[in-house]
Amino acid sequence: MVEYETHYARADAGRARELAATTSPYTIKVQFLGGLNSTQKAAFTKAADRWAKVIVGDLPDVSVDGEVIDDLLILAQGTSIDGPGNILGEAGPTVLRPANGPGAFLPAKGTMSFDTDDLEEMAANGTLVDVITHEMGHVCGIGTRPWTEKNLLQGAGGDNPVFRGTSAMEEYGKLVGAGQPRPVPVENQGGPGTRDGHWRETVFANELMTGFVGGAPNPLSRLTVGSLNDLGYVVDMAAADEYALPNHLELAERGELRTHAAPVGAGTVQRTIPVILPEDSLLASA
Repeated sequence: MVEYETHYARADAGRARELAATTSPYTIKVQFLGGLNSTQKAAFTKAADRWAKVIVGDLPDVSVDGEVIDDLLILAQGTSIDGPGNILGEAGPTVLRPANGPGAFLPAKGTMSFDTDDLEEMAANGTLVDVITHEMGHVCGIGTRPWTEKNLLQGAGGDNPVFRGTSAMEEYGKLVGAGQPRPVPVENQGGPGTRDGHWRETVFANELMTGFVGGAPNPLSRLTVGSLNDLGYVVDMAAADEYALPNHLELAERGELRTHAAPVGAGTVQRTIPVILPEDSLLASA
């Protein structure tokens, strides 16, 4: 049996007890399958640690192909795809928890496979950590099948898709100063894997989970943390980064107001098509 280098990112035990009443903090296991240098592996490690600060509550263990998973297993690798640009890689959940019970439709397993040429380019231009963190957010369920399975995405494919989760709408209402929850604008431009799966670039600009990851900072906002709560995770809102909606006049004056751009500004990350586990895969309750 091949032994792979592995990183475990665990939520803070104290916050897990306080917020989720559990002694088993949320855990992300990143398994490195090869093709990544130390700098690239460090980016995955940092990204996993970041999400484990946000998601704190334990999920039911599941059995996947004879392997017990608690809570999320991510297979990470670098590989040769098509050279710089074009296809950057593939990222997303591959296995979702059963449709009923605790953790319904939440990812148990996912993949993050990137073109080695693009990894080197991202490291050179300073976007590597934010891109990996962004894509790991998709593995956790943001903008992927859990959105649709939980009926949180409305108007997909139309002019004005929105996210209807209660917590995220509350946070968006605060951002715009509305004093009440408002549906969250979702990306309405771009191809599959971009539109209907990110916060709208023209509204949120540099927020981490828009469809464009630019130069730092790309803050992980309370809006994104709230959306994870809407998916069914127990989250720590205090772990969010500071974020405010952009001043579009200032962006336009600086020449930074753009319509739509694909992730990283060049090339696309392909999405996965996850399967849903049967009920008998559940091994324990959270």
